[in-house]
Amino acid sequence: MSQNLLAPAGGTWRIHASYREARICEAAGDYIYAASAGGFFRVLIKTGEVKVLGKLDGFQSIGITTLNYVPELKTLIIGYSNGLIELLKNDEQISEITGFSTKLLQGDKSILHVSVSGEKAIVSTNFGLLEVDLKKEEIRDSYTAIGPGGTAIPILAAAVVGDSIFAGTADGVIRARYSSTVNLNDYNNWKPCFTGKNCTRLCAFGDSLFFAADSVVYRYRSGNVRLVAVQKRNTGRIQQYGNSLHIFRGGGIFKLTTAGTFARTQVNILSDGCIDNNGVYWFCTGIGPSLLRIGENNQEYSYEPTGPAGNSVFAMTKSGNNLFTSAGGVSNTFGNAFNPAGFYIFTPSGWLSNPSSSFNSGLYDYTFVHYNPVTRRNYLATHTNGMLEFSGINAINRWDATNSPLKPTPVVNMVRVSGVASDPKGNIWVTNFGSPGAALHMMNRSGAWTSFNLSTTDVGNLIIDQNGFKWIQLVAGGILVYDDNKTPANPADDRQVTLTNRNGLITNDILSLSCDSSGFVWIGTTQGLNVFTNPADVFENGSADRLIIRQNGVDGYLLGEESINDICVDGGNRKWFATNNGVFLVDANGQTVLKNYRTDNSPLPDNRVLCIGQLDQSGEVFFGTDKGIVSYRSDASAASQKFGKVRVYPNPVRPGYSGPITIDGLAKDAEVRITDAAGFLVYKTKANGGTATWNGTRLDGTRPNSGVYFVFAINADGTETEMARFIFIP
Repeated sequence: MSQNLLAPAGGTWRIHASYREARICEAAGDYIYAASAGGFFRVLIKTGEVKVLGKLDGFQSIGITTLNYVPELKTLIIGYSNGLIELLKNDEQISEITGFSTKLLQGDKSILHVSVSGEKAIVSTNFGLLEVDLKKEEIRDSYTAIGPGGTAIPILAAAVVGDSIFAGTADGVIRARYSSTVNLNDYNNWKPCFTGKNCTRLCAFGDSLFFAADSVVYRYRSGNVRLVAVQKRNTGRIQQYGNSLHIFRGGGIFKLTTAGTFARTQVNILSDGCIDNNGVYWFCTGIGPSLLRIGENNQEYSYEPTGPAGNSVFAMTKSGNNLFTSAGGVSNTFGNAFNPAGFYIFTPSGWLSNPSSSFNSGLYDYTFVHYNPVTRRNYLATHTNGMLEFSGINAINRWDATNSPLKPTPVVNMVRVSGVASDPKGNIWVTNFGSPGAALHMMNRSGAWTSFNLSTTDVGNLIIDQNGFKWIQLVAGGILVYDDNKTPANPADDRQVTLTNRNGLITNDILSLSCDSSGFVWIGTTQGLNVFTNPADVFENGSADRLIIRQNGVDGYLLGEESINDICVDGGNRKWFATNNGVFLVDANGQTVLKNYRTDNSPLPDNRVLCIGQLDQSGEVFFGTDKGIVSYRSDASAASQKFGKVRVYPNPVRPGYSGPITIDGLAKDAEVRITDAAGFLVYKTKANGGTATWNGTRLDGTRPNSGVYFVFAINADGTETEMARFIFIP
């Protein structure tokens, strides 16, 4: 198994779907294709190489419900939950059949089953049958009024046997003559041949129809129904291969030959299966590992792209070189969501999900996450029993009521850590929702704790601004700002203020907080965006602003009335906003919307973006939705006043490459010049944080010649310089 896990080039995307719960698979020539709820991938049979597939390759990829390969046409039929049908020809050419998916219908338009008769696909849906011409790539006909009295009924599966077409329904199997002279939309032409049970997985084998009904597989032949296999497990698929029929079921794969012999291969859990050209079984379990192959002596080999264990997300770290993502959450009333999904860590080697330790046993509802840049430790808050502390990817402590002043909420008896932040000295600040005592605590770098009494214990997440003020979301609404006056040990000089819509907030429903490198505090609400441009004055004149910008010739508030679910500030001090309408990128001054990424112009799997995370070194920005995670290699990254290891990539720049050329490892906001080998200036720019990009053209817009090119950079105060070289081949 191999995957490229290096940071992508600037301006490119990566998909980080969950593949562990793959439910369906199909053999298609040289490959095995498999799909989970949010991910799609294939395995090259010969080598075992895994390739992730998705929007970047031209697939819709989210919500695949059926896979069916037609070897005569070298075509893979892909059905989706929204009714879309894709045809993948020769493993590279994709076309769409949209007639059903775009039809105005109320209800579930999932493609439930596909079988093939010649060059026609018989497609089962909750609205009846579709007949698809695979050569013309169009829906040829639809049969919807075939239920009792001409009603529309769901068809769970269908197959053609001889001169008859069979359809599985919730009440049995119905049959009609399959001929151009028969009107299949006339319910009078359909007759029951098996009744009383939910019938699925229809498959033709010789002159017989095989189908599943509850936990039993039946054979229909010449008007007679005979029981074939009984087992109290689900049937994943019934498939013909050569001169034999294969029944994929939980507990075993059964092979039935035309001679009537039966053979069984032991499999414990199975949701779907297929057979490759070598007669080898592959299957999915639906719970993980993702895709398995049965080798010699029934040895099982697993194949799974790296990815988080699930699609559930809540929060992501905004800095560090590993991305911590919590998968839990809270209820609408800030109670427990009882989400067992845990947490995921993205590292340079791939994803880790819930690495076990003695500290995280029994925990669930992981919520807020934070990276402390001073100590290089990560913290994961839970809504159940305190907070985990990590060094690298290893949990090293759990802070709860036994070793800290954190206290459980009465009655429910759970230690709910509702926010984590760090100050410039590396002290960790923690909010403790529902605590019977103090609701704000500080842990210094030695592990000693100090507690602070607030006017309420109804506290959520928090940030710390450049003045050292703690901005705390209030669950009931508004924001509490707390100042310990840089003397944590002396509460006598502390002050606090509560901000609401009386202080200029659009609404008291606060969703997110962030402080940028200019010291501005950005506040995301359910009805738009507020900003404090002078937070030092919050205790004397606590008034929030709204930024007015001109866009497309019209003046209006920045981001209008969008719900701002999360905010992330990148190395160029630009702001990334997660909303219910995609992701917005706004310039450092909040005056221009630079990008709005949505499902229709990016690989985002859903327009409702819940959280945003970021890696310092590469500047890669991650977007979390409840349909999966994707990332974008931004043209900005975190930086210091000193240079790191300056890299240029891709290197070499090969013929035909038209994307951005990325230079990272730069000092913050460095001046960058690119010259040819003779020293002539080709391009100049300024870094966004620690990253700069070049579009591959000279200052006059022409393309340079092939050769070795040099990058010369100088930091903002002129005290340091750095150089790199790369090869450019237009």
